[in-house]
Parts: sequence; structure tokens; C-alpha cells
Amino acid sequence: MNYREARKLARKAEHSFGLPNDATLRFIREKLELQRGRPIVIGELPELAKEEVCGVWIVCVDRDVVLHAPTKSDWHRQQIILHEFSHMILDHDRDGVNSELLKRLLPDLDGELVLRALARSSYTDDAELTAEALADQLATRIINSKAGTLPEPLAFRKVFG
Repeated sequence: MNYREARKLARKAEHSFGLPNDATLRFIREKLELQRGRPIVIGELPELAKEEVCGVWIVCVDRDVVLHAPTKSDWHRQQIILHEFSHMILDHDRDGVNSELLKRLLPDLDGELVLRALARSSYTDDAELTAEALADQLATRIINSKAGTLPEPLAFRKVFG
């Protein structure tokens, strides 16, 4: 799959997800929680800084967990989270498998509670490419929203309109 095909699938998924024009990260999270019927817990995992992976989505029996590597900006953190949310929107958890990475990073995690884990590392496969394309589209929607956007670094809108 090339990026153009991934963007086409991402646009279709975004349309089906049904976001308002003034979407926020919080709104997307709450909508996903309603759709999936479970809470989404988001947290930073410093151990990810030592890995090729910058985000992990763990599907547990009673919740979804999104872990991200430490970031230097809120924008980067948001992009990692949107990527993992995009996997949820695209129903990629149906294909997920438990990962050795998860056992290494979270050795005390009860394996009985984990159904699947997806780790973000590269965009060489179709699922990762499509999830990143959708994350880009969601980020653009949030940036263009007037509702609760993050502060703009270096006054981006003033410079570029």
C-alpha cells in the first residue's frame, strides 16, 4: 500500500467516525470510550525512550491503555496518542497480538488482563501507515478547531495564517 491509498482509507474511517468540525483530543477520546464501552487510560512510560517504539496500545479486559514515550512537546505527545486512537478507529485491535516488548516493558502486568497489544515503531506495514495517515488528519482537524486547541508554538497561525 502506498501513502495515497492509506490516506484514502483514513479519510473513509474519519468520515465514518463522525467528528464535529471543532474536535479536540478529549472529544475523540470520549467518543472512542463510548464506542468501545470502556475507559481509555493514557500515560507516559519512560522506558519507551530506550526503544524504537514511541507508543503502545494495550487492549485489556476492562480498559484500553495508551502509553507513550516522553516527549519534548505537547504536539508530539498528541500525535502519538492520535496514532493509537487511529488504530482504535480502524479496528486494528482485531489483528493485534501480545508482544514480547510489552512483557519486557511491563513485567508486572498480569497477562490474564491483556487481550492484545499493538506497538508503534515503523510505518512499513499497511496498518501503521493507515493509522499515521488518520492521525495526521485528526491532528489537522484539531489544529483547525477553535475549541480547546493547544497553545500554538511560535504563533504558527499568525505567521502562516
